[in-house]
Amino acid sequence: MLMRVLLCCGLATVVPSALAMTVYKSIDAQGNVVYSDRQTPGAQAFVIQERKPARLLLERPKPTYPPQAYRYPLPWRGGPFRLTQGPNGNFSHTDAKSRYAMDIAMPEGTPIIAARSGMVVKTENEQVGRGNDASGNFVRVRHDDGSDAVYLHLKQGSVSVRAGQRVSVGSPLALSGNTGNSSGPHLHFVVQRATEAGLVSIPYEFNQPVGTLPNFAAGL
Repeated sequence: MLMRVLLCCGLATVVPSALAMTVYKSIDAQGNVVYSDRQTPGAQAFVIQERKPARLLLERPKPTYPPQAYRYPLPWRGGPFRLTQGPNGNFSHTDAKSRYAMDIAMPEGTPIIAARSGMVVKTENEQVGRGNDASGNFVRVRHDDGSDAVYLHLKQGSVSVRAGQRVSVGSPLALSGNTGNSSGPHLHFVVQRATEAGLVSIPYEFNQPVGTLPNFAAGL
């Protein structure tokens, strides 16, 4: 009995998951010390507490997901209109500032609306025809994530917002036109981000498909 109880005591001290138990110590008629798991009159009780196992907490890496790309609602009212030059277009979408721009052919005077909320940071409203600026008349809106949407080739005198004005999705901005470096009435829509090297065009998507036409700018 003694060996069995001592063995149990030993296991209780080394096995982290052992249950709590009570051991009774008594002295028999011959003066021998006896340990037992059974209570006897006059026995001294010893409670062996459970040793809780140390829990190894593994830090799970937090899953990383690419941020959900904002899908732009169409920045005009009316239509349907069609894409005439898309990203990497060989007519004018060849530099860093316009690589991912889209040109959408539409009648002059089509209402142009904000495709994303933000702050108007710059506008041009006075250019006539080709003028001195290839962008023609335009509105630049800075989004909360630091990117800019730029609406170009707008009709002279049609810009209805000013720098410092906050706009929401669907807010009227201007009317489409044919100013600046434009080979036909259309909206040039581009999303840009400022870098150490200057403004660069970044990819974006509309939230619905836009069909395509032959590239009028290339004379096709």
